[in-house]
Amino acid sequence: MLSHGPRPPDGSPTDESQRSIGFWKAVFRSDLGEIYLASCNPAVRSSLAFRIVEAVVDRRHGSNYRSRVLHCPPPHLLWITRQRAETSARFIHRAYCRALWRERGYGARLALLAWYLAWPPVFAFTSIWFTILNGRAIARRTGKSIARQVMEQLNVAWRFGCLPPSYYMFELFDEQKLARAGEYLHRFELKGGIYRLMKSQAVPNIANKNEFIKKCRANGLQVPDIHLIQRSGNPFEDSGLPPCDLFIKTLRGNGGTGAEAWLYTPDDHYQSLLDGERVGRSDLLERIKNRDEEVIIQTRLLNHESLRDLSNGALSTVRILTLLDETGTYEATHAGLRMAVGANRLVDNSHAGGIIAAVEMKSGRLGPATDIGLRPEVGWRTHHPDTGAAIEGRVLPFWPETVALACRAHATFAPRVLIGWDIAITSEGPVLIEGNGAPGIDLIQRAYREPAGNSRLGELICVHLRNDPATMALID
Repeated sequence: MLSHGPRPPDGSPTDESQRSIGFWKAVFRSDLGEIYLASCNPAVRSSLAFRIVEAVVDRRHGSNYRSRVLHCPPPHLLWITRQRAETSARFIHRAYCRALWRERGYGARLALLAWYLAWPPVFAFTSIWFTILNGRAIARRTGKSIARQVMEQLNVAWRFGCLPPSYYMFELFDEQKLARAGEYLHRFELKGGIYRLMKSQAVPNIANKNEFIKKCRANGLQVPDIHLIQRSGNPFEDSGLPPCDLFIKTLRGNGGTGAEAWLYTPDDHYQSLLDGERVGRSDLLERIKNRDEEVIIQTRLLNHESLRDLSNGALSTVRILTLLDETGTYEATHAGLRMAVGANRLVDNSHAGGIIAAVEMKSGRLGPATDIGLRPEVGWRTHHPDTGAAIEGRVLPFWPETVALACRAHATFAPRVLIGWDIAITSEGPVLIEGNGAPGIDLIQRAYREPAGNSRLGELICVHLRNDPATMALID
């Protein structure tokens, strides 16, 4: 989803056509940081260009079914359903495609086949787009010609539904990774159906941040201090603003949507971390009340002293994936430290241009950091691009406590099967920021430099698919 924010950065063009041109340039460069900053401008968010891109990014079909199509059906839809599932990854791929086909009646299947015809132009467009962005750099690095890269893109797309952006994201131009291309799990199948197929029973809601925080507090989980203001402007907990640094986010937003950070000054004003604007307490409160969305106002947290040099000002969080295992306990399988870079000082999300470093689960030791991999400029960094501080080899403080908090939080939101937790490590210990019931794992797989389909995560996904009678009746 595209990220929205409330304020324009310095130097934003005032002419609508210039703003649209600048936004389109950022889109075609796949510069997620620039896209995020541009979308902080209300004029950009209301532009036709933004609405077009948002509609394309969020395009889905089949909302009446548990299995849905993101953009167009995968190429292997018509033949993978007849293959044996020898591995966890193959079972997951097959389960999604079987559910996609078998849930639908004859009319819906015809519509699915009609959308299937969209695959060739989607592949051609994305192949041209991302090969232009990456092809020459990869050719210099690996010796693979652009023509060979395109042929490999076609091969993995046809066999595994892996479109050209994922070819570069997962570095499938590397021969060892290319040999394991079928083991990668994809957003279109996880968010398109697998997450819903793992659960036929009702589960607690974690998308509503107000209900999430209430439940966490009731169960003794450490969360930030908050003030909540509803859409109508009526105060939920407190009509005033505390004299401290504040972080504001939308009640139901994700990916940095609607984020603001304000630094409290000794003269009882607040200064925007994004553009330096200064406002009084009453002015800021009135501005918040006049926003269209429901928002949460939190005390702005700071990272542990040993981690502050890995930030450009935004709070760095650890994304931890936890799953319910075969014994009924909760297991953390993957984690990554997220860090903001560049002009975006609000959020650390990779989809807002941030970087992520894989965390070794036993020790808490960091690997090198990378971005989402849609462009060749960032690559892999052993040091933070802005501060120069070492990333690789650093051990996270309070690591056992951080993992334990994630597992305790998962138990609080049982019977959910898989949750992605965002946890800030502060000087006082880990603090639970958010939970995501349908986490993307593209960045986790990229950061770990290996696919997750046959990892412990993939194994547990298969366990839950097989343990759900309604799902097995559909996909077996």
